Amino acid sequence: MEKVNIKLVLEYDGTNYHGWQKQKNASTVQETLENAIYKLTQETVRVIAAGRTDTGVHARGQVVNFFIKKKLALEKIKLGLNAYLPADIVVKKVEEVPAEFHARYDAKKRIYQYFIKFGTTAIYRNYCWQFFQKVDRDILSDLASRIVGEHDFSAFCRIKTEVKNKVCRVYESYWREEDGFSIYCIVANRFLHGMVRSLVGTMIDVARGYFTIDQFNEILQSRNRRQAGISAPARGLFLEEVIYN
Repeated sequence: MEKVNIKLVLEYDGTNYHGWQKQKNASTVQETLENAIYKLTQETVRVIAAGRTDTGVHARGQVVNFFIKKKLALEKIKLGLNAYLPADIVVKKVEEVPAEFHARYDAKKRIYQYFIKFGTTAIYRNYCWQFFQKVDRDILSDLASRIVGEHDFSAFCRIKTEVKNKVCRVYESYWREEDGFSIYCIVANRFLHGMVRSLVGTMIDVARGYFTIDQFNEILQSRNRRQAGISAPARGLFLEEVIYN
């Protein structure tokens, strides 16, 4: 029997998960979703994601795909998975796609946003970085513009990482203010492990005077993570959207 390739768009709160990727003795989004698919279809599947979000990172537009033998109505898949999934993971969209579709390799762009609250918040405490020092917002905007284009981001990723090629093409990189939050938006063809959080942390370090703008440029060119600044907390990061052709 020919298998059907199913594509999902997911939203999840990453607070209670050790990231996307399945791990031993840890609760992950991938394992939770695969368990729900099994309950619905009685089939053991491996789910492929467009991006492997880290522990505590959230998503509003994660894209995944998997193959099943059983032919089910798309609405039944959506309703069934949402019934079996916990409240902090939601299937927003379901569609059948060609067999060759691959959620990770076919993605052309990924959009992440990072949220900072310069002050206290109770309601959004799990979804932003609460920051209490003064920073120069103009410097943040200047720094963001400097990474547009193609660069080696070795200085802004985990030292131990699976990939050898650390070159990414950044299409958009900017800060904006909205509803009391400072939000960093970055659009790129790919992202390295810990890249956005390292960029945000280092930009904040520059904007509060720990580094100069020239030193930021030197850090990027150094390709040395040890020269960069702090890594911003995971709770402020969202995978917003994955773009395909």
